[in-house]
Amino acid sequence: MKKESLWIQGIHPHITPSLAQDIETDILIIGGGLAGISTAFELRNKGRKVVLIDRDQIGFGASSQTTGKLTYLQELIYQQLESSLGTETADLYFQSQKEAIHLVQNYVKKYHIHCNLQKNKSITFTYQEKEIPTFQKEIQFLQRNSVPYQIKKNNGIEDVSYAIEVEDTYVFHPVKYILALKKLCQKEGIIFYEHTEALTLDKEKEKYLVKTPQGSIRANQVIVTTHYPFFTIPFFLPLRSHIERSYLTASKVDTIQNINAITSTNPTASFRFHQDKDSYFLYVGGSHSLGDQLDYQQNYQKVIEKARSYHKEIDYVWQNHDIMTNDHLPFIGQLKKSDSHLFIATGFNTWGMTNGVLAGKILGDLVLGKENPYRTLFLPYRGITFESVKNFMMDTVHSTKTYALSHFKNYYSFYLGEVQITKLDGKKCGIYIDVTGKRHLVHPICPHLKCGLTFNTFTKTWDCPCHGSRFSIDGDCLQGPSLYSIRF
Repeated sequence: MKKESLWIQGIHPHITPSLAQDIETDILIIGGGLAGISTAFELRNKGRKVVLIDRDQIGFGASSQTTGKLTYLQELIYQQLESSLGTETADLYFQSQKEAIHLVQNYVKKYHIHCNLQKNKSITFTYQEKEIPTFQKEIQFLQRNSVPYQIKKNNGIEDVSYAIEVEDTYVFHPVKYILALKKLCQKEGIIFYEHTEALTLDKEKEKYLVKTPQGSIRANQVIVTTHYPFFTIPFFLPLRSHIERSYLTASKVDTIQNINAITSTNPTASFRFHQDKDSYFLYVGGSHSLGDQLDYQQNYQKVIEKARSYHKEIDYVWQNHDIMTNDHLPFIGQLKKSDSHLFIATGFNTWGMTNGVLAGKILGDLVLGKENPYRTLFLPYRGITFESVKNFMMDTVHSTKTYALSHFKNYYSFYLGEVQITKLDGKKCGIYIDVTGKRHLVHPICPHLKCGLTFNTFTKTWDCPCHGSRFSIDGDCLQGPSLYSIRF
């Protein structure tokens, strides 16, 4: 069983160089996931010099940790949006998700992209009878939007209390799709730099200055499409969202079904099938707010055991992080009202594939001065609602509790002696003792916002329970938003 994503298996992209000197460009895109690549793709052939940088390898970040679903049936989101933001907002969000699916279909067909795109039926289901009334509200939304659906008592692999099934949705291989768009962009002159990390973002007269370890980039316009922004001010994303962690498995199977499914409430249970040279069943479970359930070994094992109840052998297991916004909508567009040259895309909740594709279309239009029907829907500086205020208060309480606990609770019983928390030379020190007895020392405080780190005994990493940064046993930063290592 490999502790890594199915989507990076057998993928050998062409080597892309790192930045080696100071440069200037018209448009700089920071982040090479689905949103960043989609934005670059929309800006090709537009007479602008476009540069995209990524801190690691393009396509191998958050976009490679997903299930690869392209669906508009997203749990029971439409009644949530209707209740908090109104019918018009719910309808517009529905149309945006349909458009994202349509964009992928068109691009795959037009450019002959091989990314295992397959038409699927999508299912939202529940194991609990008491949830049926909420499903009936979602059905009313589907009826009003003339969406064909079926009511079932089976989710495709087992009996359940209630399920809604729709057609005209898809699954695909996200990394293959990203790398295909990257190749098309390169043919049109868009420049990519990998292993090039944005450290700072400043304004100098009419241009932006982005500093990286290898050099500085001056740009007329900057688009930030990293999973979690590398800056806190002025966006203050920690106050507008929380992060959920889920655990994914992939098992080889002999046959597949053209279905994908997800439960309506947490903890999430979700699955889909994938067909390539081999066929796989993907199962997702154990979702929780990042600061809860810190015994990651136990969390992984619970999901693995559940997945084994469907298919005995587990070939791959990994985890993902979803940024959950206070009002259930992503942030896509102009970062500040006063600045028409700085853009952002983040907070896709659990639907990063459709919203990542959509972000590319919206941002491309905005940068080129075109109208887009979803501009105000996802506006990053949009107004607040009662729902967002309520969730903000809940997230703030939870974040404060997590932050405090991360500092006062230094040792957990599940460390089982392989981890020690102590002080050396007056500084807090985390020590991991490997199977050979070698001691690996780190400073177990996240450089991002100074949250105390928890050791992940399953993946052998130091994880931030506040905002999701991850570090190796020797302190190297593996995943942001942190920009720095925690070497002792």
